[in-house]
Amino acid sequence: MTNVQIEEISETKKKIIFEIPEDRVREVVDEQYRDLKKTAQIKGFRKGKVPLEILRSYFKTQVEADVSRKIIEDTFQPTLDEKKIDLVHVIKIDPETIEVGRPFKYTAEIEVPPAIEAKDYRGIKLTKRVTTVTDEQVEERIQRLRERHARLSPLPEGRGVGEGDHLVVDVEAQVEGETVKALSVEDYHMELGRNFYLPDFDEMLYGMKVDESKQISKELPEDFPRKELAGKTATFDVTIKDAKERILPELDDDFAKDLGEFQTLADLRENVGTEIRRLYEETTENDLRSQIVESVIESNPFEVPDSMVEREIDRELRRSLENLIMQGIDPKRIPQPTQAQRDRFRPSATRAVKAFLILAAVGKQEGIEVSEEELGAEIQKRAEMMGVSEDHLKDQLSGSNMYEDFREALAHEKAYKLIIDHAEITEEEAASAGEASETETEKE
Repeated sequence: MTNVQIEEISETKKKIIFEIPEDRVREVVDEQYRDLKKTAQIKGFRKGKVPLEILRSYFKTQVEADVSRKIIEDTFQPTLDEKKIDLVHVIKIDPETIEVGRPFKYTAEIEVPPAIEAKDYRGIKLTKRVTTVTDEQVEERIQRLRERHARLSPLPEGRGVGEGDHLVVDVEAQVEGETVKALSVEDYHMELGRNFYLPDFDEMLYGMKVDESKQISKELPEDFPRKELAGKTATFDVTIKDAKERILPELDDDFAKDLGEFQTLADLRENVGTEIRRLYEETTENDLRSQIVESVIESNPFEVPDSMVEREIDRELRRSLENLIMQGIDPKRIPQPTQAQRDRFRPSATRAVKAFLILAAVGKQEGIEVSEEELGAEIQKRAEMMGVSEDHLKDQLSGSNMYEDFREALAHEKAYKLIIDHAEITEEEAASAGEASETETEKE
């Protein structure tokens, strides 16, 4: 029988010393040599007829390593199960040398989840910040939709260029009589008023016409990125090669129909208002959850396993990389994150792990469970949102062993709901929401 000693290093670390009796060591050693004898091929001996002494002289080191590995495999996890120790991460395992006639010892240093008895999560004070959707906000969104669906048309004959017009220009820049290649461009596309070329440059083009050239002098700012040019006066020979104005679509039922599943302008307005409300409601819900996390973390201080934080940092870095890839950046050109970059994610990762562990503790204390019916309903809902079949999503979850993660996430959703249902909630009007994220209508 394995003798086990457990030492508490910290709230999340344990040191476990395993001692396996010498008779078990001898038994495993003998098994290894018997198996080896069946397959070993040594010159001068038939297979299966190599003497034990010869096998020992040839394979002693290999057998000792195999015996050590087998004993650890046979005793490590079963012991943790017997002692009801939840394993988060194996930090290291240090085995002693196998010697027949002596017990075998090995030491394991592991991380375990902290023992959390969640408290003060019922009756917490929350502020629900609600936002009223105004007609002005709806009209602003619809105006942005019109601008996104504007068409470009040649300028009327004789009209000079103005704000919002799209130009194609050639610019030759000179400083102290020498051409500055970094500021000289050909067939440069620009939208007047955005000042993408240089700050306050666009307004100097207002009124020019197609095929017209003009020389402009401008003093470059003291904080200009190219230090050798900062504060110097530059001249720009500008030629407008093409110019188009943006023509907004008429705001009528035909415009609404062109956007998709809308029959009238009234339908469009209703949809935009609904989408803005949905976004505000999501913001309100996320804000409530953030308040819950801050409250329960403050009320339940505990140590967090380092490995869980590192894994969360990996997830956050992976999400950042996916965002860059979605922006069209080649992942091969993105260097591996430095330790300093990983450390910048550490506070948010630690907070996320703490929230995860506390919600799990709340769920356990409250007896929260997720039934197969609830799991199936959520999978069906997610499949519809993703535009895939339910069976396809199930196959993905099964193939990546994510079923339990999915169930755990649903349990956490229930824990959030329980906390909100038992909270003292004060409603207040949110400050001006400003420009919210684009709605589903705008993405079409």
